[in-house]
Parts: sequence; structure tokens; C-alpha cells
Amino acid sequence: MREPNSADSAKFMARKHITPAEATLFDWALLALIVAFGGSSFAFIRKAVETAPPSVVAAGRLWVAAVLVYILMRAAGRRLPPFFIRSGTKWRVRRSWWWMIGVGASGNVLPFYLFPWAQQHVESGLAGVYMAFMPIWTLALAYFFAGENLTARKLGGFALGFIGVLILMGPEALKGVMTSSFLAQAGLLLATFLYGVSAVLSRRAPPIRPRVFASGMLIVAAFMAIPALFFTDLHREEWSAASLMSIVFLGVFPTGLNGVLIIMLIRRAGAGFMALSNYITPLWAVGLGAVIYHERLDWNVLAALAIILAGVAVSQRSPFSKKQKGVSAAGDGLAGELEPMVERTEEVR
Repeated sequence: MREPNSADSAKFMARKHITPAEATLFDWALLALIVAFGGSSFAFIRKAVETAPPSVVAAGRLWVAAVLVYILMRAAGRRLPPFFIRSGTKWRVRRSWWWMIGVGASGNVLPFYLFPWAQQHVESGLAGVYMAFMPIWTLALAYFFAGENLTARKLGGFALGFIGVLILMGPEALKGVMTSSFLAQAGLLLATFLYGVSAVLSRRAPPIRPRVFASGMLIVAAFMAIPALFFTDLHREEWSAASLMSIVFLGVFPTGLNGVLIIMLIRRAGAGFMALSNYITPLWAVGLGAVIYHERLDWNVLAALAIILAGVAVSQRSPFSKKQKGVSAAGDGLAGELEPMVERTEEVR
């Protein structure tokens, strides 16, 4: 491992104001995998909560994901940074861990509990509509806090995506706005806002390798999920093998592997681009529901597909461009070498 120099540190300090590179074919492939893994979670959550409490599902998937990604990180020869660092005569939490704690809490723990709680009081269709707010939150937050451009083309594309989600969910879902619990709806909005916060924090975080960042973030989230279990009637004797296998699947794919892929994609193409997955994921989820649970596909699914894909096309000016407008120092290349220099420059101040 090469010793970081002052030029590396300068690159990192300037990185927060660099516009992310245009999405390449590889970035679109990452987005497709994120959609496939994330869209599968709805069907498996439905199976998992048949016999296991939501808090068990949330904690279980986080622990499975944390163990898996930690093993992948160690197999690649990486390790987690020390949790504490000495600053003069005092010890403090290492700066990179504060970012991992923030992303773990905002992107995993709180939304994992808010959504199941809120869905006890609102219909799933209405929950799907609120999930479409996540890209909007992300677009705004990324503009103000991550230096990502906010163009009319991008706004138009995201608006089309939102309309597509509304068509997909249907008018019945919108009727629930006036009849469902406003507190539960506020919880859904808060959960989607936290997802947006998590995406922007991941973009602004110090340049740590994605596997290391995802591993630390998931370990933090897994520990944060434990306290809720003490206030849950577990009823372990009722858990079925299908529910347990669903929890394992949720931990491996939508939570574990997706955790690494999302960090990679945000660092490469920006939080706004990654947020597009939230418009495409409902289509994938509906398709899986039709295959697994033989749910009927209506005309609105095809109409929504066309509108959402049109929105994606509009928002991305050059989807397969190989041109790099800005260089993200936090890819899987420079990442780990720069972060120690950041710690030392902080201590000098």
C-alpha cells in the first residue's frame, strides 16, 4: 500500500464539490442489479413476516448482511479501520466511523422499522406511492449538499418517473391518503427522506473502499437493531422454515450485496442516478408478485413501465457515455489509501 501524500489529501478535500461522472454501461449494469435485488425484497418480506415479527426480520437480515459483507471484505484483504483514534492526549471516534454510523442509521435501521410499522396502518399501494418520494428527496439533497447538478431535463425525468409510479399503484392507492393514519403517512415520508439522507451521506463520506464502508455500516446497523428485540414478543415456536429462509435471502441480496453495490454506484455516478432505482424497483416487484403469487397484471403496469422508462431516458442525457466529467476518488481504487491522511490533517488543526 502506497503512502498517501499531500496531493491525495487535496484531491479528497476538493472531491465534495466534483460533479459525479456520467453513467457508463457498467453503472447501468450496477443499477439493474440493485433493482433486481431490491425489487425481490417485497415478495420475501411478505413471506418472512407470515410467522416472524417485523423487528426479527429487520434485525435478522441486517446481521446476515453484516456477516456476509465482512467475510467478503476480509477475503479481499481489507479490514475495518480502528474505531477510536488518538488525538493528542485524548481518544475519539474515528471520523470515517461517524459517516458509517450515519449511513447505517439513516439508510437501514430507522427505515427498516418505520416501513413495517406504517404499513400496519396504510395499504401497501399507498406505501409504494410514498416510496416514490425517495428519488425526489435525494435529487434535492444531492443538489444542496453533494454538488450534483439540478437541470430541467433531470427534473422532467424524475417527474415522469413519479407519475409512472402513481399509475402503477392505481387510483385506489391515492384514495387512502384521506382515510389512512396521517401519523403513519408521516412515518413513510420520514423513511423515504432518511433513504435520501443516506444516499447523500454515502456520496459525501470520506473515500473508503465500498466493501469496507458497507461492512462497517451494516455492522453498526445490526447492533442498532438489537434493542427493539427486547420489546418484541418473539414467539419463536411459530417461525417457519420459509420465513427463516426468506430472512437469509433478504440479508444476502437486498441488504448485503446491495449495500456494496449502492455505495459503489453512488460514488461512481452520484446519488441522483442511484435514486432512479426507486422508480424501476416497483415494476420489478410487481412482476415478481405475478410470478410467485400469480397476481394479475393490469394495463396500468405496461403504461407505468413505458412512462417510467421514458423518465429514466429523459433524466440521463448520455446513458452510455464513457466521458468522465469528474473523477470520483471514492471508487474501489484510491479509496482506502486516502482516508488515513484525512485523519492526520484533522488532528493538525
